[in-house]
Amino acid sequence: MIAKRRAKVDDRNRELLPDSPESDPREVLDYLRRFSGPDIPAWVLQAEIADALTLNNWLWWEDRRRELYFLKAGRDRGIFLAQLGSQVGGGKQGVIDRIDRLEALLRFDRPDEKITRAARRSAREARLRRPVEDAWLQARRDELIGLIAEVVGQADRYEIVDDEREWVDQLAMDARDEELAPATMIILGLAAAELRAAPGVVALRSARPCAVHAVLAHADRLRTQFAALTTATPASARRRSA
Repeated sequence: MIAKRRAKVDDRNRELLPDSPESDPREVLDYLRRFSGPDIPAWVLQAEIADALTLNNWLWWEDRRRELYFLKAGRDRGIFLAQLGSQVGGGKQGVIDRIDRLEALLRFDRPDEKITRAARRSAREARLRRPVEDAWLQARRDELIGLIAEVVGQADRYEIVDDEREWVDQLAMDARDEELAPATMIILGLAAAELRAAPGVVALRSARPCAVHAVLAHADRLRTQFAALTTATPASARRRSA
């Protein structure tokens, strides 16, 4: 995606961008830091922020995997735990705790020693929220389907190309198949981001809001209302069930 955008705007440093499948993500991030000056259109720079954060997130997890591998390899190869600890700023027990935390993190995606209890609580709260979320989606079904049609219409109007409207098209499929679910609200946010970053939308300079801005504001408003259910419903559901 980064390479396609840079080629589209005739980036004069395009040949320096590592874009093969084997490229080191760090080199791509270094390129974006070095060659993101005023000669690059704003819509490209805005879209690349999400790409850069995605790459950086992948690197963070990959670093955790490497650290866990070498800590366990060092322990298995007979290196004293105190020696390993000196490399990561801890003692013997610190190494053991670090290995435990990394294993829990990579298995459950969160670094909590009480991971099992936290996971159970999270799943329980999700079950309590689901009926309220489903009721909210049903009550706003027609409004959501109408909004999705407007998002798709604006994407067509501003000529967002196929490879830059993945979530807009997924949103359209959800509406067409009448499969509105909590995940639809996540997809709505991603689709709105695609629309907001479209070159034609970014280029709008009118002092008065355009139709696309009203559509985006409507999407943000509904997503905010839906997100409020996340914090409000578990406690109220527990009170109702007590």
